[in-house]
Amino acid sequence: MDFRRRFHPCRPLPGDRCPSLAVDGDAAFSVATLERRLEKDRTRVVHSASLRRLQLLPQQGAVLAHASQRRLLSASLERQQMGRRIVQMVYRKLGKRAGDCGLDGLEDAFICLVEVGSLLRDIGRPPFGQAGELALCGWFDSHMSALGGRQLPLAKDDIQGAALLNELCRFDAQAQALRTISKQEGISLTHVQGAVLLGEQAVWREVGDDGRGRQGYCYRAKSDQETAMRGVLGLGQDHRHPASYVVDAAEVIARTLSRLEAVVERGLIDPTSLVASLKQAYVEGLARQGEPWASLEERRFSRHGVVRRWSLGGMLDWALRRYERDNVEELGRFFHYLRLALGRTLVNHAADAFVAHLENIREGQPQLRLLSAEVGCRALLEAFDSLATRVEYRDPELERLELEGYRTLCGLLDAALPALRLPEAAFVRLLDEGHGASPRLTLWVKRLPPGVLRVYRQAMAQPWEGASREVWEAYHRGRLVHDWICSMTESSALEEYSRLRVAGRSLA
Repeated sequence: MDFRRRFHPCRPLPGDRCPSLAVDGDAAFSVATLERRLEKDRTRVVHSASLRRLQLLPQQGAVLAHASQRRLLSASLERQQMGRRIVQMVYRKLGKRAGDCGLDGLEDAFICLVEVGSLLRDIGRPPFGQAGELALCGWFDSHMSALGGRQLPLAKDDIQGAALLNELCRFDAQAQALRTISKQEGISLTHVQGAVLLGEQAVWREVGDDGRGRQGYCYRAKSDQETAMRGVLGLGQDHRHPASYVVDAAEVIARTLSRLEAVVERGLIDPTSLVASLKQAYVEGLARQGEPWASLEERRFSRHGVVRRWSLGGMLDWALRRYERDNVEELGRFFHYLRLALGRTLVNHAADAFVAHLENIREGQPQLRLLSAEVGCRALLEAFDSLATRVEYRDPELERLELEGYRTLCGLLDAALPALRLPEAAFVRLLDEGHGASPRLTLWVKRLPPGVLRVYRQAMAQPWEGASREVWEAYHRGRLVHDWICSMTESSALEEYSRLRVAGRSLA
């Protein structure tokens, strides 16, 4: 069992936008080379415009004006720190066994991979969070017949074309992140760093070449890039990189704790009620999983990797007692203690699961989740999520603002509809000349980011296979609209919506 091939430091050659395994990876594996190239990846990502955009995007569940200090960038940093702690705990638990599986000497590189993967995780998300994703998918689903001026449905024998266009009705944040960083920004990441984004993605059903259903995991627009990554790193189809398991676990821990902290900060629930509700939800969750004997005092959680184990009730009570003993009204102090108790527990369980499933992780088993391997840990996370979701919607403003975001994005997509209806020649002329048949269309094309236009033109210059050129052009035109929306922040989306509405009224 050797992990080293999964950490090969090669990257695509400069200018290689559709790699056919043309990489600079002919040299033998070197830890020093790996660490140096991963540091270069970190520098490029930290300096990217896509990462700066996260400073302006609020965390999901914190879209209210008075909670606007909770940004996606801070969520990425919290996830980064959790991932770092998981890797460090894994190496503590492995000890000398790290050499047996080829992980010896890779701790710094592994940590760097996880930290940069955590930063990349959210850069592809559209404005308005989940409401934005629903708006994108729903709008394309209802306007599919408009793409490229074609008439749908396609011919029954055009199975690949239908599957290709149906991708536009789905959204995968990690696939969009890889597209944004590598294509729009032109950042050439090492294959091992890019492979971290081939993580636990949304799985959908689509029709294969034989007419049967199959599972899809990524955008066709990045299939060549993914093929190169998998070939160099020795990953099978649909298999995942070892670092992606850690990033997924860190995402769950950081997101869960930040959602609970957000609802307490907004005054929707106080710490005492939160602790009581968590206890009740946890016991109910264990009962649903067939453990009626479950008790809050059952010592089933290990916090520091030692033999002594802790109960959930004991950890929650400890955090609440410490907060009350400090006699301060700062709610952040309560979550400081809650993170000390539960954060360490979840990090330890993630590391335990990583060590216990080393062979499956090396092979890249698709459906393995580090924090779902043990019943108690799974019930704990389900209790956190269900409680946070239930409490968030006690605030009527949240639903109103989500609907406002949904309506804004649908309005922006409606403004792009005339461009999607154009035949290919007319659409290319619109992009080249920058003038449309209406003020709204002219304003729309002039506001497209240069990187989005460049990606479309590069895609159309590449050969296509499977579906017809007409279908491929319609697909990439739809991807252009996806990229346009995902380059915005909430404030820029609202401003753009106002401009396009004014341009539409001037036409009337």
